[in-house]
Amino acid sequence: MSQINTGAQTIHRPERTKVELSDAVEIREALENTYGVRLRLHENRMRNPDERLTHERVDVGSFAIEHVHFPGDIEVSPDPLNRVLALWNSAGKLEGHCDGIKGEAAPGEVCMIAQPDLPHYAHVEDVTVTLLLLDPAVVASVATGLPLDQAARSIRFDEFRPVSRAAAHLWKSTVEYVKNGLLADDAAATPLVLGQASRLLAAVMVSTFPSNLTIDESRLDRVDGTKPALLRRAIEYMDANVDNDIALADIADAIHVTPRAVQYMFRKHLDTTPLQYLRRVRLHHAHQDLLRADRMHDTVTAIAARWGFMHSGRFAVLYRQVYGQSPHTTLRG
Repeated sequence: MSQINTGAQTIHRPERTKVELSDAVEIREALENTYGVRLRLHENRMRNPDERLTHERVDVGSFAIEHVHFPGDIEVSPDPLNRVLALWNSAGKLEGHCDGIKGEAAPGEVCMIAQPDLPHYAHVEDVTVTLLLLDPAVVASVATGLPLDQAARSIRFDEFRPVSRAAAHLWKSTVEYVKNGLLADDAAATPLVLGQASRLLAAVMVSTFPSNLTIDESRLDRVDGTKPALLRRAIEYMDANVDNDIALADIADAIHVTPRAVQYMFRKHLDTTPLQYLRRVRLHHAHQDLLRADRMHDTVTAIAARWGFMHSGRFAVLYRQVYGQSPHTTLRG
């Protein structure tokens, strides 16, 4: 496994696995190996030999997305997964409970069935589901605006059902976009893209399911925006880490102020946001790479992804706004 330390979180290149199994013992062993926990599995009825578990997984470290078909009438009780888990049921019946909270999803619905650090119980009947598993530290960091090593790790979800139909729809759309768009092309799955994707998924998780994750107001102290030295330090940190997966919380932590203070300084002195500034710097580096590129071997999509631009069409629009021509024109020289 090729690990990539991006400065904010450790991720790795997408790892794709697929298993098809029929024997109950083999199924349990495969799931225990996948999740790294002990798991109890009980089948309430015999399955036909051709009814096989199909488990497909794409794992990048900070998150994993799975597509699972589980035939039969099954009860599962795993030890704590230490992941924030939500799922989208496409077919069959699914329900579960954890910490006194019940979750269930009919076909087309989204739900949770577990707290990250507690064991849970699930009962499934001939289900086909899409699962999203997230590192709790990433979810807490996105929710609180704190760096990963400072964000609270103890996450408690108040409900296992979405706050609204609109929130559930957004969750499904976001997971589909990441799974079928960003992760479909390994060349585009660069460290910057994967880091942004993990924060995007964490943000939609927090907005979809109510939890105890709130901003610590005591950290939102006001910083005098007339201190250009702090702004220079922030810019120096961003320039030094332009090719790393850094978030607003990392910039704030590097200069010992709050994320709100960083936002205020950039608005006051540069009339932009920190992340917009970082995007412009990365756009400049992408421009330089296009100028130096070998048009026989390099592509606009690969160069854009290298600098964290997840959508090549939006990259082309931004590039034309700044440089007055399309990135393909620059590449062709």
